[in-house]
Amino acid sequence: MIIRPIEPSDAPEWATLRQDLWPDEPGVHAAEIASFFAGTLAEPQAVLVAQDGSTLIAFAEVSIRTDLQDLAGKKVGYVEGLYVVPPYRARGLARQLLQASKSWARESGCEAFASDRAERVIVDPHF
Repeated sequence: MIIRPIEPSDAPEWATLRQDLWPDEPGVHAAEIASFFAGTLAEPQAVLVAQDGSTLIAFAEVSIRTDLQDLAGKKVGYVEGLYVVPPYRARGLARQLLQASKSWARESGCEAFASDRAERVIVDPHF
């Protein structure tokens, strides 16, 4: 498996994976993906994908935020979305995507790394 940045040719598969993760939002994914590649989408600012052979099997959407409570004004790498297709779960793939996302955040000058779970922001203390 390879983890790499998303490419425009990945758009159809990325749209399918996004629809799996966010099924209540039909029809918005294609427009958001087009905006992402045009550079006009506010977030995510980066997308990392996992590929097995020629098939995308997972993705992580990440952004830089400066508006998180207790970290206001600091650049924070933030996971906007993370998805692994069911047959590839429980293999450490999400962890690998998170590690790659942390690397992207560090390279982007972030001071912390966070995500939300159950509507709570969770900050990685080992960033």
